[in-house]
Amino acid sequence: MCIAIPAAATKIRCDSRYGGAGLKTILKLTAVRGRQLPLLVSSLLVCSLAGNAEAEDTFALRNQNPFLHIFGLPSFQSTALAEEGSPEYRISFDLANHADAREDEVETVVIDGETYFLTLALRRRVKSRLELGVELPLIRHSEGFLDNAIEDWHDTFGMSNSKRRGPSNQLSLFYASAGNTLYEIDSPTFGIGDIQITAAMPLRLADESDDLSVVVRSSVKLPTGAEEDLHGSGAADFSLGLYVSDVYSFFERDLALSGFAGALLLGDGDVLADIQRSAVPYAGAAATWQATENFAITTQLYAQGAYFDSELKELGGDSIQLAVGGNYRLQRRGLALSFAIVEDVVANATTDFGLHFSVHSAGGR
Repeated sequence: MCIAIPAAATKIRCDSRYGGAGLKTILKLTAVRGRQLPLLVSSLLVCSLAGNAEAEDTFALRNQNPFLHIFGLPSFQSTALAEEGSPEYRISFDLANHADAREDEVETVVIDGETYFLTLALRRRVKSRLELGVELPLIRHSEGFLDNAIEDWHDTFGMSNSKRRGPSNQLSLFYASAGNTLYEIDSPTFGIGDIQITAAMPLRLADESDDLSVVVRSSVKLPTGAEEDLHGSGAADFSLGLYVSDVYSFFERDLALSGFAGALLLGDGDVLADIQRSAVPYAGAAATWQATENFAITTQLYAQGAYFDSELKELGGDSIQLAVGGNYRLQRRGLALSFAIVEDVVANATTDFGLHFSVHSAGGR
């Protein structure tokens, strides 16, 4: 929801220090779908009271479509690195509710149910200019219980329930092509997902006089999850991205803006292998506003290209995912608590509705 901002407030350092270069850089990095995504990002940054000046307070989310989360898309990250000598950990719980179905003359897809993710992540600065990390996900696909509540939520805020016409709280993950069923799950599954090994190298670090940071991040996803349960893809993937962040002032509070763009290279997986693509572009942007000393509000967008050569947008469409929430720091304990609501913005290739919770160490530079 966009709110009015006094004209005077928009002048506070938003064009200082770098003449707006930081914001321009972010918008250039997020130009994935012509002018569409930059316009969304610029509207988001201007109209949202969002974010935390501590750039690590973004939400560690990725696309949770059951047919797409199996690939090695890196979780949403920023330029912040773990502090030297102090490991950074995160425990995240994500709930993704699915309600979609589509068919044409050749293909049929049904994505209905709920998926729960419990992700354990650890990052450590092994050298002054190298950070290594690992992410271990546990995944459960089930019938779920939130369908009726989400319909009421959408009705309250004037959002569409056009996709929610089928039975409530059922599990059906199904794909068929030319009359042949290629994938079907209709009973709950649980297991480990594909483990990701991450690395980051700073190209430019913020200091006392300059808040601009530039970092290169990469990841390798290992095929540890069962592809028959949609817990993994059955192949290794590799990602590489460039991340930029800067800090401004808004209503006399720090406002951090960050953006990134990269490419995900897919291995030869075992899930719908005949239509899987070999590379997927991705990009994102976040705004973080330090509302109080310990509380911040974060808004972020995450966009990806298509993973499959399919005419059905649920599998072959580009996507943009929106997350809005807050971060609360327990300074004495060195911890932070995060909560976010997740909605799809463009196409049907993302989860219709999601919730994100995490507890993580509050350090990071």
